[in-house]
Amino acid sequence: MKIGFNEATALKCQGQSLMADLEMCEKYGFDYFEIRYDCIAKYIQEGHTLEELGVWFKNHNIKPWAYNTLEFFNQLDPFQTLAMDWHLDWIKEVCEAIGMKMLIAVPSFNVGLDKSVNDIKKEAAARLRYIAEKMGPDIRVSLEFCGVPTCSVNQFQTAYDVVEEVGLPNVGVTLDTFHFHEMGSSLEALKKADPKKIFVYHLNDCEDLPIGSCGDDKRLWPGEGVVDHESIAAALNEIGFDGVCTIEEFRPEYYAMNHEENIRKAAEVTKEFVAKYFNK
Repeated sequence: MKIGFNEATALKCQGQSLMADLEMCEKYGFDYFEIRYDCIAKYIQEGHTLEELGVWFKNHNIKPWAYNTLEFFNQLDPFQTLAMDWHLDWIKEVCEAIGMKMLIAVPSFNVGLDKSVNDIKKEAAARLRYIAEKMGPDIRVSLEFCGVPTCSVNQFQTAYDVVEEVGLPNVGVTLDTFHFHEMGSSLEALKKADPKKIFVYHLNDCEDLPIGSCGDDKRLWPGEGVVDHESIAAALNEIGFDGVCTIEEFRPEYYAMNHEENIRKAAEVTKEFVAKYFNK
Protein backbone atom coordinates (compact mmCIF):
# COMPACT_ATOMS: atom_id res chain seq x y z
CA MET A 1 0.00 0.00 0.00
CA LYS A 2 1.28 3.46 -0.93
CA ILE A 3 1.19 6.40 1.50
CA GLY A 4 -0.01 9.96 1.02
CA PHE A 5 0.07 13.33 2.78
CA ASN A 6 -2.82 15.76 3.09
CA GLU A 7 -1.70 19.39 3.46
CA ALA A 8 -4.03 19.98 6.39
CA THR A 9 -1.56 18.06 8.55
CA ALA A 10 1.05 20.83 8.57
CA LEU A 11 -1.20 23.68 7.42
CA LYS A 12 -0.43 26.17 10.19
CA CYS A 13 3.18 25.23 10.91
CA GLN A 14 5.63 28.11 10.63
CA GLY A 15 7.16 28.15 7.17
CA GLN A 16 4.43 26.02 5.60
CA SER A 17 3.72 26.45 1.89
CA LEU A 18 2.76 24.19 -0.98
CA MET A 19 6.38 23.85 -2.11
CA ALA A 20 7.72 23.44 1.43
CA ASP A 21 5.22 20.62 1.97
CA LEU A 22 6.16 18.94 -1.30
CA GLU A 23 9.89 19.10 -0.63
CA MET A 24 9.54 17.65 2.87
CA CYS A 25 7.11 14.95 1.71
CA GLU A 26 9.55 13.93 -1.00
CA LYS A 27 12.37 13.85 1.56
CA TYR A 28 10.48 11.61 3.98
CA GLY A 29 9.18 9.12 1.47
CA PHE A 30 5.55 9.92 0.78
CA ASP A 31 4.31 8.52 -2.53
CA TYR A 32 1.31 10.79 -3.04
CA PHE A 33 0.14 14.28 -2.13
CA GLU A 34 -3.31 15.80 -1.54
CA ILE A 35 -3.35 19.47 -2.50
CA ARG A 36 -5.54 21.84 -0.48
CA TYR A 37 -7.53 24.47 -2.34
CA ASP A 38 -6.20 27.31 -0.19
CA CYS A 39 -2.56 26.21 -0.51
CA ILE A 40 -2.64 26.10 -4.29
CA ALA A 41 -4.48 29.43 -4.40
CA LYS A 42 -1.69 31.00 -2.34
CA TYR A 43 0.89 29.38 -4.61
CA ILE A 44 -0.70 31.07 -7.64
CA GLN A 45 -1.08 34.40 -5.83
CA GLU A 46 2.66 34.37 -5.12
CA GLY A 47 3.37 34.40 -8.85
CA HIS A 48 3.77 30.72 -9.64
CA THR A 49 1.93 28.91 -12.43
CA LEU A 50 0.20 25.57 -12.80
CA GLU A 51 2.60 24.71 -15.60
CA GLU A 52 5.51 25.25 -13.22
CA LEU A 53 3.92 22.90 -10.69
CA GLY A 54 3.30 20.29 -13.38
CA VAL A 55 6.98 20.34 -14.34
CA TRP A 56 7.97 19.93 -10.69
CA PHE A 57 5.86 16.78 -10.35
CA LYS A 58 7.28 15.32 -13.56
CA ASN A 59 10.78 15.67 -12.13
CA HIS A 60 10.10 14.20 -8.68
CA ASN A 61 9.01 10.90 -7.22
CA ILE A 62 6.01 12.13 -5.25
CA LYS A 63 2.84 12.46 -7.35
CA PRO A 64 -0.44 14.39 -6.99
CA TRP A 65 -3.25 12.26 -5.57
CA ALA A 66 -6.32 14.43 -4.98
CA TYR A 67 -7.67 17.97 -4.86
CA ASN A 68 -9.03 18.63 -1.38
CA THR A 69 -11.67 19.81 -1.50
CA LEU A 70 -14.86 20.90 -3.23
CA GLU A 71 -16.74 21.96 -0.13
CA PHE A 72 -20.50 21.81 0.37
CA PHE A 73 -21.56 20.55 -3.06
CA ASN A 74 -25.21 19.70 -2.32
CA GLN A 75 -28.38 21.54 -1.28
CA LEU A 76 -27.24 24.72 -3.04
CA ASP A 77 -29.16 27.83 -4.06
CA PRO A 78 -28.67 29.25 -7.60
CA PHE A 79 -25.85 31.61 -6.58
CA GLN A 80 -24.00 28.81 -4.76
CA THR A 81 -24.42 26.61 -7.82
CA LEU A 82 -22.74 29.24 -10.01
CA ALA A 83 -19.88 29.48 -7.51
CA MET A 84 -19.50 25.69 -7.53
CA ASP A 85 -19.36 25.68 -11.34
CA TRP A 86 -16.56 28.25 -11.27
CA HIS A 87 -14.66 26.17 -8.71
CA LEU A 88 -15.10 23.02 -10.81
CA ASP A 89 -13.67 24.78 -13.87
CA TRP A 90 -10.64 25.76 -11.79
CA ILE A 91 -10.22 22.26 -10.36
CA LYS A 92 -10.32 20.76 -13.83
CA GLU A 93 -7.64 23.21 -14.97
CA VAL A 94 -5.44 22.22 -12.01
CA CYS A 95 -5.95 18.51 -12.67
CA GLU A 96 -5.08 18.80 -16.34
CA ALA A 97 -1.98 20.89 -15.66
CA ILE A 98 -0.38 18.64 -13.06
CA GLY A 99 -1.74 15.20 -13.96
CA MET A 100 -4.04 14.83 -10.96
CA LYS A 101 -6.94 12.40 -11.29
CA MET A 102 -9.05 12.87 -8.14
CA LEU A 103 -11.44 15.41 -6.62
CA ILE A 104 -12.72 15.03 -3.07
CA ALA A 105 -16.19 16.51 -2.46
CA VAL A 106 -17.58 17.33 1.00
CA PRO A 107 -21.36 17.54 1.61
CA SER A 108 -23.17 20.54 3.04
CA PHE A 109 -24.03 21.14 6.68
CA ASN A 110 -27.23 22.44 8.32
CA VAL A 111 -29.56 21.69 5.40
CA GLY A 112 -32.70 21.95 7.50
CA LEU A 113 -34.92 19.62 9.46
CA ASP A 114 -37.56 19.21 6.74
CA LYS A 115 -35.48 16.95 4.48
CA SER A 116 -35.55 13.18 4.85
CA VAL A 117 -32.41 11.07 4.55
CA ASN A 118 -33.82 9.62 1.32
CA ASP A 119 -34.37 13.10 -0.14
CA ILE A 120 -30.86 14.15 0.85
CA LYS A 121 -29.37 11.04 -0.76
CA LYS A 122 -31.25 11.53 -4.03
CA GLU A 123 -30.29 15.21 -4.31
CA ALA A 124 -26.66 14.52 -3.39
CA ALA A 125 -26.52 11.78 -6.02
CA ALA A 126 -27.87 14.14 -8.67
CA ARG A 127 -25.27 16.75 -7.73
CA LEU A 128 -22.41 14.24 -7.77
CA ARG A 129 -23.53 12.94 -11.16
CA TYR A 130 -23.47 16.50 -12.47
CA ILE A 131 -19.99 17.09 -10.99
CA ALA A 132 -18.63 13.82 -12.39
CA GLU A 133 -19.97 14.54 -15.86
CA LYS A 134 -18.55 18.06 -15.77
CA MET A 135 -15.11 16.83 -14.66
CA GLY A 136 -15.08 14.07 -17.28
CA PRO A 137 -14.48 10.30 -17.06
CA ASP A 138 -10.72 10.59 -16.43
CA ILE A 139 -11.14 12.36 -13.07
CA ARG A 140 -12.59 10.46 -10.13
CA VAL A 141 -14.93 12.19 -7.68
CA SER A 142 -14.80 10.95 -4.09
CA LEU A 143 -17.60 11.76 -1.63
CA GLU A 144 -16.23 12.40 1.86
CA PHE A 145 -18.93 11.98 4.50
CA CYS A 146 -18.24 14.01 7.66
CA GLY A 147 -18.83 12.51 11.11
CA VAL A 148 -20.72 15.53 12.42
CA PRO A 149 -24.39 15.45 13.46
CA THR A 150 -25.21 18.51 11.32
CA CYS A 151 -23.59 17.19 8.13
CA SER A 152 -26.11 16.12 5.48
CA VAL A 153 -24.12 12.94 4.74
CA ASN A 154 -22.43 11.83 7.95
CA GLN A 155 -22.05 8.03 7.84
CA PHE A 156 -20.23 5.64 5.54
CA GLN A 157 -23.32 3.66 4.64
CA THR A 158 -25.23 6.82 3.62
CA ALA A 159 -22.33 7.98 1.45
CA TYR A 160 -22.07 4.55 -0.13
CA ASP A 161 -25.80 4.58 -0.91
CA VAL A 162 -25.34 7.94 -2.65
CA VAL A 163 -22.45 6.58 -4.71
CA GLU A 164 -24.49 3.54 -5.74
CA GLU A 165 -27.38 5.83 -6.70
CA VAL A 166 -25.01 7.80 -8.97
CA GLY A 167 -23.89 4.59 -10.64
CA LEU A 168 -20.86 6.01 -12.44
CA PRO A 169 -17.44 4.34 -12.41
CA ASN A 170 -15.66 7.61 -11.57
CA VAL A 171 -17.72 8.32 -8.41
CA GLY A 172 -16.72 6.72 -5.09
CA VAL A 173 -16.31 7.24 -1.34
CA THR A 174 -13.66 8.75 0.90
CA LEU A 175 -13.18 6.72 4.08
CA ASP A 176 -11.77 8.96 6.81
CA THR A 177 -11.14 7.00 10.00
CA PHE A 178 -11.96 10.00 12.24
CA HIS A 179 -15.28 10.57 10.48
CA PHE A 180 -16.02 6.83 10.42
CA HIS A 181 -15.59 6.70 14.21
CA GLU A 182 -17.31 9.98 15.01
CA MET A 183 -20.82 9.04 13.86
CA GLY A 184 -20.55 5.33 14.52
CA SER A 185 -20.40 4.17 10.91
CA SER A 186 -21.11 0.50 10.31
CA LEU A 187 -18.29 -2.02 9.94
CA GLU A 188 -20.81 -4.41 8.40
CA ALA A 189 -21.60 -1.85 5.69
CA LEU A 190 -17.87 -1.48 5.02
CA LYS A 191 -17.48 -5.26 4.72
CA LYS A 192 -20.19 -5.29 2.04
CA ALA A 193 -18.64 -2.46 0.00
CA ASP A 194 -17.01 -2.82 -3.39
CA PRO A 195 -13.33 -1.96 -2.74
CA LYS A 196 -13.16 -0.31 -6.16
CA LYS A 197 -15.69 2.25 -4.86
CA ILE A 198 -13.45 3.35 -1.96
CA PHE A 199 -11.30 5.94 -3.68
CA VAL A 200 -9.59 7.68 -0.72
CA TYR A 201 -8.47 6.40 2.70
CA HIS A 202 -7.73 9.16 5.24
CA LEU A 203 -5.78 8.13 8.32
CA ASN A 204 -6.05 9.76 11.76
CA ASP A 205 -7.29 9.01 15.26
CA CYS A 206 -9.58 10.63 17.83
CA GLU A 207 -9.67 11.56 21.50
CA ASP A 208 -11.81 9.50 23.86
CA LEU A 209 -14.84 11.80 23.88
CA PRO A 210 -18.55 11.12 23.28
CA ILE A 211 -19.32 10.08 19.71
CA GLY A 212 -20.39 13.00 17.56
CA SER A 213 -18.91 15.64 19.87
CA CYS A 214 -15.44 16.08 18.40
CA GLY A 215 -14.19 18.76 16.07
CA ASP A 216 -11.20 18.29 13.79
CA ASP A 217 -8.93 19.71 16.50
CA LYS A 218 -9.47 16.50 18.48
CA ARG A 219 -7.72 14.35 15.88
CA LEU A 220 -4.60 12.45 16.93
CA TRP A 221 -1.79 10.53 15.27
CA PRO A 222 -3.00 6.99 14.44
CA GLY A 223 -2.69 4.66 17.39
CA GLU A 224 -2.92 7.41 20.01
CA GLY A 225 -6.72 7.52 20.27
CA VAL A 226 -9.83 5.34 20.36
CA VAL A 227 -10.54 4.69 16.67
CA ASP A 228 -10.88 0.95 16.04
CA HIS A 229 -8.20 0.84 13.35
CA GLU A 230 -7.75 -2.89 13.67
CA SER A 231 -11.36 -3.62 12.72
CA ILE A 232 -11.48 -1.03 9.94
CA ALA A 233 -8.24 -2.33 8.44
CA ALA A 234 -9.44 -5.93 8.78
CA ALA A 235 -12.62 -5.04 6.89
CA LEU A 236 -10.61 -3.33 4.15
CA ASN A 237 -8.30 -6.32 3.86
CA GLU A 238 -11.30 -8.67 3.78
CA ILE A 239 -12.85 -6.92 0.79
CA GLY A 240 -9.52 -6.58 -1.00
CA PHE A 241 -8.96 -2.84 -0.75
CA ASP A 242 -5.55 -1.79 -2.09
CA GLY A 243 -5.44 1.99 -2.32
CA VAL A 244 -3.44 4.88 -0.90
CA CYS A 245 -3.38 5.59 2.85
CA THR A 246 -3.21 9.35 3.38
CA ILE A 247 -2.51 11.01 6.73
CA GLU A 248 -4.80 13.98 7.50
CA GLU A 249 -4.57 15.88 10.78
CA PHE A 250 -5.86 19.27 11.99
CA ARG A 251 -4.50 19.35 15.54
CA PRO A 252 -3.24 22.68 16.98
CA GLU A 253 -0.44 20.95 18.91
CA TYR A 254 0.85 19.49 15.65
CA TYR A 255 0.76 22.91 14.03
CA ALA A 256 3.03 24.16 16.82
CA MET A 257 5.69 21.68 15.71
CA ASN A 258 8.57 22.60 13.46
CA HIS A 259 7.37 22.17 9.86
CA GLU A 260 9.91 19.49 8.99
CA GLU A 261 9.36 17.66 12.27
CA ASN A 262 5.60 17.62 11.61
CA ILE A 263 6.04 15.95 8.22
CA ARG A 264 8.77 13.60 9.47
CA LYS A 265 6.41 12.45 12.24
CA ALA A 266 3.50 12.12 9.80
CA ALA A 267 5.61 9.90 7.53
CA GLU A 268 6.80 7.79 10.46
CA VAL A 269 3.35 7.04 11.87
CA THR A 270 1.82 6.41 8.43
CA LYS A 271 4.56 3.98 7.44
CA GLU A 272 4.24 2.17 10.79
CA PHE A 273 0.47 1.93 10.41
CA VAL A 274 0.60 0.54 6.87
CA ALA A 275 3.31 -1.95 7.83
CA LYS A 276 1.24 -3.14 10.81
CA TYR A 277 -2.10 -3.57 9.08
CA PHE A 278 -1.49 -3.96 5.36
CA ASN A 279 2.05 -4.63 4.12
CA LYS A 280 2.62 -7.83 6.07
